[in-house]
Amino acid sequence: MLLGAIVVAGLIQILTANRKAYQLQESNNFQQQNLRFATDRIDWSIRMADFWGGLRAADVTGLLGDGGGATGCDDTWLVAGKPGSGAGGLYGYDGAAVFPIASCALVPNSDYVPGTDVLVVRYADTDPCAVPDGNTAALSATTLSTCLPSSSYFLAASVGQGAQLFKLADSIPLTGDTQRYVYPYRVEAYYLQPCSDRPAAGCNAMSDGGTPRPTLMRLRLTESGLVREPLVEGIEQLQLEYGVSTDGTHVNQFKNATKVTAAEWPTVLAVRVTLLARSPDRDVSVSHAGTFKVSEKCSYTISNAGAVTLATTDSDCTGFSLGGLARPNQFSRSMQQQIVQIRNRVRG
Repeated sequence: MLLGAIVVAGLIQILTANRKAYQLQESNNFQQQNLRFATDRIDWSIRMADFWGGLRAADVTGLLGDGGGATGCDDTWLVAGKPGSGAGGLYGYDGAAVFPIASCALVPNSDYVPGTDVLVVRYADTDPCAVPDGNTAALSATTLSTCLPSSSYFLAASVGQGAQLFKLADSIPLTGDTQRYVYPYRVEAYYLQPCSDRPAAGCNAMSDGGTPRPTLMRLRLTESGLVREPLVEGIEQLQLEYGVSTDGTHVNQFKNATKVTAAEWPTVLAVRVTLLARSPDRDVSVSHAGTFKVSEKCSYTISNAGAVTLATTDSDCTGFSLGGLARPNQFSRSMQQQIVQIRNRVRG
């Protein structure tokens, strides 16, 4: 009986160790999958930025404007696709202590991770609606079903001749003598939210069972206006650096959003995207201390005791903290960085 008890005890230890190893591997796989999906979503939007049906944003007429310095998530901000103050096919905001798109009531400060960047992309979708070339009647429900998801704005374009942005309820404009295409107009804004399971009053320390899981979110323009939608759980940091070109063909320097001037935003040809994912479960077997450099100007160090030290310059990561997370060294982390070309600008 004694020998049998010893053998059983040994088997239990082996099974427990194997179970723990399986859980850790599963958690690591979860991180990697989240990183892949998050980068895929952001990269797709960046590559689509500034697509206007074969024309430049400056040549699009109708409702497409330069924003006039608009800062809130209102109608003027939505259609600010032309280069301007806070406008353009691609525009970024450096992380701050509060949500950096001022006056955007859709995202209260409690639902934003301080010190993480925000990216806004505007473009026309590549899949046109099934609209007869000479038809000028307002889009019908039948037509809209051919270009889902729908939008509240659309772009009519004839390659090399003309393009015009119009509202869903308006008549479809004629844009030239050649084939006219009608594309849904897209606006997407990516940011991080401190929790996944958001209470009605906003994220707090008790969200997600007392261990809030930061989540990659997207503001997306739909037929009824902007909506918020969660994309990926466990994304702890999002940093963006913009490749500015002085000759129109090559990236000469990467800068954070604060350093990119209004005149330089139209010359951005690539974006360096850095994402850091955190495991959903604690691992108390080993410490996951380390230094995580999420941009050229921002890094943070987690000690074996769980203390977090932030190193930042040029306003990168301003306000970022893991203060709401008990023993952050007990969570494993994975980081992914890649450079994405804005293909509609690179190809002219």
